[in-house]
Amino acid sequence: MSLCSYSYSAFLLALFLLVSGFKDLTGTAQAASPIGAPGAAAASVSTNFDPQEIVRRSIEADQRNLKLAKDYTYQERTVEKRLDKSGQPKKQETETYDISILYGEHYRRLLQKDDQPLKENDRKKEEEKLNKFLAKYKDESPKDREKRLAESEKKREQQRAFAREIIDAYYFRLLGEEKIDGREVYAIEATPRSDFHPRQPHAELLSKFRGKLWIDKKEYQWVKMQAETIDTVSFGLFLLRLHKGSIVNFEQTRVNEEIWLPRHVSVSASARVALMMNMAIEQETTFSNYRKFVTDSRLLPGMEEAHQK
Repeated sequence: MSLCSYSYSAFLLALFLLVSGFKDLTGTAQAASPIGAPGAAAASVSTNFDPQEIVRRSIEADQRNLKLAKDYTYQERTVEKRLDKSGQPKKQETETYDISILYGEHYRRLLQKDDQPLKENDRKKEEEKLNKFLAKYKDESPKDREKRLAESEKKREQQRAFAREIIDAYYFRLLGEEKIDGREVYAIEATPRSDFHPRQPHAELLSKFRGKLWIDKKEYQWVKMQAETIDTVSFGLFLLRLHKGSIVNFEQTRVNEEIWLPRHVSVSASARVALMMNMAIEQETTFSNYRKFVTDSRLLPGMEEAHQK
């Protein structure tokens, strides 16, 4: 799973995680617990705010937030469990990555497997991967670098455009107001609209999900999100098929009093990959050690000089 770029809105990020969690897996499918289970609904509180307007403001806030997010490094720890027919883990893998910024790109370096230092073979592979990355960019001309970064920004804008489709893709219903980690939030239910006409590539996938949002009342950031597939979702030509009932939970946290960044993502899903058998997994990812990254214009041998604060 990769979060090398924070160029997704909260929903798009969670959707990406749901998809990427099924690469190179095998197992047996099991249905996840649906959204809306007893105790999941927020207490009803009267308010004059239009829930669609709340979501619209949250998307705008997220767009501003993402411009800052590309300058942050962090660590990512993922625990992946493959489940048997009874829902019990039959295999578990844990990986911890350090995500830094090199030559304007987020670079993922594997630090640990199963919470243990890398074995010699894996350590050498990481060194070779880093050397290959540095060799690719160390002699890059200013013109080529500008072109590459412009292309990256273009992709981020396309992803931001996808995020804006959320406003038109759902009916929003205000469930009430709650407190999460001491912050007051709006609890909003999102149900797909039957008259939604997607404009961006792949935006039609939004109609296959329903969910709940918890949006900070002061800053309009997505503190929490839960999404559930309500129909079979296919990606590519038989490459990946997610079954009804797959669930993603997503949480963010405020960092440096200026930005909201992912804190926790959990996935409970069943799927079919290519022509392999159905599978079921539980995946949990935590994000930590966020640091703002600033580079100067001088180059050290093989890599940029970097300052973190």
